[in-house]
Amino acid sequence: MDPLTSQSLEWPGGTQRTQKTLPQTRLLSLGLEFPFLVAPMVGLSNVAFRALIRSYTPVGLNPLTFTEMLSTRRLPDEKLATTNELKTAPRETFFIPQLLGNEEKYISASVQKLLSVNPWGFDINMGCPVSHTLRHNWGVRLMGDKSYAAQVVHWTKQHAQRPVSVKLRGGNGEHESLDDLLEFTAALESAGADWLTIHPRPRAQQHKGSANWQLVKEVSRARRIPVVANGDIQTAEDALRVIGEYQADGAMIARAATARPWIMWQIAQALNYPHAPAGREHETCPTSSEDEGREYIRACLTLIGFMKIYFPQEDYILEKFRFFAATGSRWYQFGHAFWKMSTKAKSVSELTESIEDFGMRFSNPSFNRVKFL
Repeated sequence: MDPLTSQSLEWPGGTQRTQKTLPQTRLLSLGLEFPFLVAPMVGLSNVAFRALIRSYTPVGLNPLTFTEMLSTRRLPDEKLATTNELKTAPRETFFIPQLLGNEEKYISASVQKLLSVNPWGFDINMGCPVSHTLRHNWGVRLMGDKSYAAQVVHWTKQHAQRPVSVKLRGGNGEHESLDDLLEFTAALESAGADWLTIHPRPRAQQHKGSANWQLVKEVSRARRIPVVANGDIQTAEDALRVIGEYQADGAMIARAATARPWIMWQIAQALNYPHAPAGREHETCPTSSEDEGREYIRACLTLIGFMKIYFPQEDYILEKFRFFAATGSRWYQFGHAFWKMSTKAKSVSELTESIEDFGMRFSNPSFNRVKFL
């Protein structure tokens, strides 16, 4: 069945719509009605960024968001309340910590510690291509040994007792191999993984070039568990396409969410979902390049507000905001100038004033897509 088939559906609040509906995918078996997610991103997926995404999410929808990659060797000795990467918002529920590790004693201790903040599930990183993770046989290096990788899944599932997913790449070397990927994902499924996310670029490609969504389609056909697509999903249309055309069970948005934190709102509007984010009930989401340019300034100021709530260190706020701007501003005509402006601010108040001034002086329209070289 086409997951985007038109049918009548009663939305939250009793509203009837008769055109497009929420995609019906295998993630429903895990209780996820909205199959759109925001990826774990190192240096970006902190509690303030997750709060920003939620602030743009229409009422009644619960997209899963992730923490950034967390080392299981470090995590047991860190404090949840004061380690910035581990902080969560009050009553935050639809979030998933992403674990980096391969030893049971560290996985067990990390999971037990994180259970106290009630995550929705846990994710295992088998996709990171950065060299220091490879030295420990973490990240994408786990894809070189399916039995070892399956054991890591088994340990995590045993200690977590809630949904466990694995985020992996299309290959652990220079090229993708469908046969190897099918064999590897079959081992993860047998070990107890509840769902998989595939970034269909091999390790050597890192984040460059186009993602091979056809690879996700082939794996999704072969597996009984849900398979989510990640990589090169830049627009609401991309997110809907990987589900409707490539048979993914979900669409995981990464860097584009730093440029369009309102992308969940855009997806919902494309599906005729009748509700807006809280406080914006009588608005439509930004879709034109000019509207997105204006909204980006507003989003940056909102993010700084959340950062001030959760992070007491001013230098940390400046560092994280600059990385956020460096990542997302490339989708905007004057993005480089915006990022450069952010690097000159010596305080959070100065940064805020500079952003407000930038918004008044430049229209800064967005680009629909960017190409990563």
